[in-house]
Parts: sequence; structure tokens; C-alpha cells
Amino acid sequence: MNPDRLAELEEERRFLLRSITDLERELEAGDVEPDDYEVLRDGYTARAASVMRQIDAGRAALPPPRRTGRRVVAAWVVGVIAVASVTGWLVARSSGQRLAGQSMTGGAPVDQIAANLAEARSLLQQDQARALQLYRDVLDLDPTNAEARTYISWLLALTWQGLPSAETQQLAVDQSKAGFLAVVADHPDYADAHCLFAVASARIFPEPDLVVAKQQGELCLATDPPTEMRGLVEQFVASLDTVTSTTGP
Repeated sequence: MNPDRLAELEEERRFLLRSITDLERELEAGDVEPDDYEVLRDGYTARAASVMRQIDAGRAALPPPRRTGRRVVAAWVVGVIAVASVTGWLVARSSGQRLAGQSMTGGAPVDQIAANLAEARSLLQQDQARALQLYRDVLDLDPTNAEARTYISWLLALTWQGLPSAETQQLAVDQSKAGFLAVVADHPDYADAHCLFAVASARIFPEPDLVVAKQQGELCLATDPPTEMRGLVEQFVASLDTVTSTTGP
């Protein structure tokens, strides 16, 4: 698929998911009738599912980027985020198949959660503060959501150095570590949590922990990541062995 067309589809996806979110707000405010809401929501959801399928197919057809030595770890991080996005698209696509009025436990609309997750993923590289808030909004609706818990921890790890004081920096690091530990315990089969915890432990936290990084990297491998990721994960874990052997006693 032409990259320009893929970008157009991405923009259309964001528009449709924003429209679903806006529609929910309009219903709550009484600005749209329930019957009209159902028709509009189902239409937006069906269009979004179609667009997401086209994006999936377009991305699968793109040639893999070339990666070299020192860029392997950074490329792996991008790959992990890409896999999270694909997983998220599947979640959003399945939400389009739900029956009218169906909701998650506690009454949280599936469409709202899917829309927040999709928007947060799209902002991971461009607006991390907004992405962090969106993931927190998801937890308000679904406190057990593995993706939101994982990426809150990841964003805290990415942004701790930009905080204004040593105390707030340390608090963010502590919260990130605690969040990762909790989510890998609660969702041991969720690859993203293990992969990102490994990278943060080795490359991002102020005091690297290569033991944790290797353990989490191996657990990431144990979740059977896609073939295109496996080689990068294996290289990352192997690089930790190299660092340990050169810095050990």
C-alpha cells in the first residue's frame, strides 16, 4: 500500500474513533436521541473496523525497516509498540460486533475504552502527556486493563527525567517499577508488559537492573512473540549477557 494512503487511513481511523467518543458525550448530555445514537455509533464503528482492516493489510505489506547494531534495542521498542497497536486494533474491531447496549463490567462502554486506547496509542510518540491521561481514563473505566496499566508504567519510565525535582523523578521511577511488577504478576501472558519492563530496566531507569531486564526479556520470548520480533528480542537478551560478562568481576 502507498504510504500516503496508509497515512490517510490512519487519520480517518483517528477521526472515526474521536467521533465515537464525541457521540458518547452527546448522548450523556442529551444532545442526541438514543435511537439516533445507536444508528450513528454502529455506522462509525463499522467504518472504523473497515479502516482498521485496511491499515492491518497495508502495514503487513510494507517492507520491514533495516536495522543495524546500536539501533537494535530502539527498533525493538518501536516494534513492541507496533504490536500493541495491532492488538488494540483487534480489540477495537471486536467492539464493533457487540450488541446494542452491551457494556463492560460496571457499565463502562466498550466503545469508550476502545476509543481511548486507540487514541492513546496514536499519541505515544507525539504527545506522551495526553497519552498518559488517556490510559489513566481507561483505568477509571476498567481498573484491570492490562494495556493501560502497562503503558502507564512505560510512559512514566520514558518521562521521569523531564520532571522538575529529584523527588518527583524518583516517585515516577518507583511508580513505573511497581506498575510493571503488578501487571506482569496479574497478566503473565501479556507480552508487552514483559518486553517494555525489560527495556526500561536495562536502558531507561536511572539505575539499570540487568538481572530483571534479562528475566523479563526471557519471559517476553516465552509469550511467543511474532516471528519478526523474536530475533530482536533474542538479540536484546544476548546483549545483556555481553554487558554482564564485560562488567562483571
